[in-house]
Amino acid sequence: MKSSNHALLSGPWHAACLLGLFSCSLIWPQRTLAATDSEAELEKVTERLTDHQYVLRYKFKAPETLRYEIVHVVTVDTRIEGVEQKNRSRSKSTKVWEFSQVAQSGHALFTHAVEHINMWSETSGQDPVQYDSAESKEPPPAYAMMAEIVGKPMSVVTVDPTGKVLKRDDKIPQFDMGTGGLTVPLPEGAVKVGDEWAVPNEVRVRHSDGRYQTIKTRQRYRLEKVAVGVATIAVETQILTPVDDGRVRSQLIQKLSKGEIKFDIDAGRLISKRLEWNEVVVGFNGPESNMSYVASMTERLVTETPQTARKRSAARSTGK
Repeated sequence: MKSSNHALLSGPWHAACLLGLFSCSLIWPQRTLAATDSEAELEKVTERLTDHQYVLRYKFKAPETLRYEIVHVVTVDTRIEGVEQKNRSRSKSTKVWEFSQVAQSGHALFTHAVEHINMWSETSGQDPVQYDSAESKEPPPAYAMMAEIVGKPMSVVTVDPTGKVLKRDDKIPQFDMGTGGLTVPLPEGAVKVGDEWAVPNEVRVRHSDGRYQTIKTRQRYRLEKVAVGVATIAVETQILTPVDDGRVRSQLIQKLSKGEIKFDIDAGRLISKRLEWNEVVVGFNGPESNMSYVASMTERLVTETPQTARKRSAARSTGK
């Protein structure tokens, strides 16, 4: 057997095997070197992209109209001394920014308004309530205040190219829903992927004894990536003041959002924003109480009015 094995490894076959081995030994190092070169080049490209700095700025124009469709869905479950209650709501609205002036510095003056709302809510043991400003003339009492603002200027605002509000004149009182400011604040200087910036804020809360307290918070932003001229920015609200009181925390629950923003760098405008909430508070109304707050909010830039969108939808449903 030993001699036959040696015979197999002798002569032309052995030479072919050796040639094959040498060929492999010559080819594989070349492939390895090529792969190594490709990996090195990829690392260089990735490093260049990662180290590349971006200047994020709004590029408003006048006259110009920007419309954003906003969908807000909320579910609140509460339990107090064994009694449970569920509240659900859904709203769809279209906000409009009408730009009338843009200075050479980039400072822009615009009017903020809501031109359409469609709202629905339901509470345990009660009939659902619904209102659509495009179809209903008389709103139910729960939505009477919201119906009053549709189509009316809510604020006249002046902002700089970073989104910082320089001046704001509210024509109608507005409630902070915890969805961030009117504009997404952009960093003052150039940033690269992985860089962060933050905007401080304060929230006034009330304790059970009637005492008020100011809670410090901040919105933290992080540039996650840039692809095809679109920046993806992560956002999260953080509470800086220690809070261990359930009643106080329940007043902050709407502020504790996190999500993602898409910003068109070339066009200089917000494309979309998505925020989510998922919080549980124990002891918000006594030791035998708890609250669950789950919500989502999406905002996206649209190119047509709600009226045009409804006509197009109606035509599609009728086959015209």
